[in-house]
Amino acid sequence: MLGFNPAATGFTALPQELLALPMSDGAFRTLVLLCSHASSETGECYPSQAQLAAMMGKSKGSVSAHVKELRGLGLVRTETQTCRHGGNYRLRYLVTFWRDWRAALRRRKGAPSVQPVERPVQPAERHKKKNHIQVNHTPARHPAPAATQATDRPADAAVVSVVDDLVRDWRAAKGSAPFPRFETEVPQKLIDATRRMVRSMTAPQSRPTLPEIRVSLRRIWQDKGIAIEEPLLEGQSHLLERAADPRGLLQRLRAHLAAQWPRHWRRMSTPTQFEAMIASLPPPPVDIEAKLRLLASDLRRHAALQARSAA
Repeated sequence: MLGFNPAATGFTALPQELLALPMSDGAFRTLVLLCSHASSETGECYPSQAQLAAMMGKSKGSVSAHVKELRGLGLVRTETQTCRHGGNYRLRYLVTFWRDWRAALRRRKGAPSVQPVERPVQPAERHKKKNHIQVNHTPARHPAPAATQATDRPADAAVVSVVDDLVRDWRAAKGSAPFPRFETEVPQKLIDATRRMVRSMTAPQSRPTLPEIRVSLRRIWQDKGIAIEEPLLEGQSHLLERAADPRGLLQRLRAHLAAQWPRHWRRMSTPTQFEAMIASLPPPPVDIEAKLRLLASDLRRHAALQARSAA
């Protein structure tokens, strides 16, 4: 069993709104590392790509792709600093929301807490309550995440054009303001149009089951003329099942094998090789589904800011 000692190693507190943003697992891990290194006063840090790659167990190319994804979401800005003779000195990372977030945490920590009123509770009463929840300490498989939002039908060119316009208008409103602020006032017309688009274009889609993943993965290997080794196939299927987006990973894996797999290789990847290959896959392209999730996130960001202003 893993043991953690926050008093000795520290911890990194992050805004809950980040969990709703459409970012890959690798980008989220990169953001956590940048936050753990960033100054609470400025939000700046200076780790090299080699350091980030070593801490994540990935290549520098993968780290660069994750940073690019974070820049696209407005969470990180980068600046290459040069020496006097003109050579590159180091890369400055700015976590855009970090300074305000740390200041908010300090204010919250300094606020006086209300002491709860002590009430005697008889031990016998606790087990008679209807809503008593018994804690089960036996290890269990993690439940599958809730169904994600995905498009119900293929988007035509007109819909894609409207979605792109909405994304561009929200990006202009956010500008360079730190999360969750906006640089300019968001028009009510933009809010209403975004709500209608997100509501009309999204519908629940279930995650693929383990047997479905196994069938798809088997077909991918067989299409490359690779002999199937059942133990390897089982382990690879379980690895994909634990991913945040198994369908997307399968699609990117198929494209990667079609372009990169050497013709003379006729055996499946070992577990270590397969994990490294999955980790090195490029991030998914920003398709219509990702743009809709981004629009939904912008709506939540604006609502949270309005609620904070009204408080």
